Amino acid sequence: MKDWFMGLEPRERRMVAGGALALVLTLFYLLVWEPVAVSYDDLKKNVAAQQETLDWMKQASAQVKALRGSARGPARGLGGRSLLAVVDQSARAAGLGPAIKRVEPDGSRGVKIWLEGASFDDIVLWLGKLDRDYLVEATVVTLEPQGEGRVNARLTLLGPAG
Repeated sequence: MKDWFMGLEPRERRMVAGGALALVLTLFYLLVWEPVAVSYDDLKKNVAAQQETLDWMKQASAQVKALRGSARGPARGLGGRSLLAVVDQSARAAGLGPAIKRVEPDGSRGVKIWLEGASFDDIVLWLGKLDRDYLVEATVVTLEPQGEGRVNARLTLLGPAG
């Protein structure tokens, strides 16, 4: 290869060297520079999108905190009543009275309740109200679908401490 190159006229050698240099620069651009530049641009766009998401999340978090503070107010707890009475009364108020089959205490802070043929939606709304208004949370929930939005449910509810 070197013999061939040295056998060329000086003008031809300059042209071959210039072409080789152009080829090396083109390959460097296509194989190194352009992929790095494209990746850099993609990363900049990704960072900008993530920053927008973060800003939105910060705004949403502030709104949630404001709404949580204004909507919840001070939690009432059981208001001096027994957990058994609160669960029974609130279930009946939520339209679950006909579905109640059994309610019994479970330890010092718990209640077990069995519902048959109850509306799933009514159960979910009732559990939300118990949590929000009385600080009663469902610790065990077992549901058996009965069709048409009805379920048999066995629930273990835990009242607030103290």
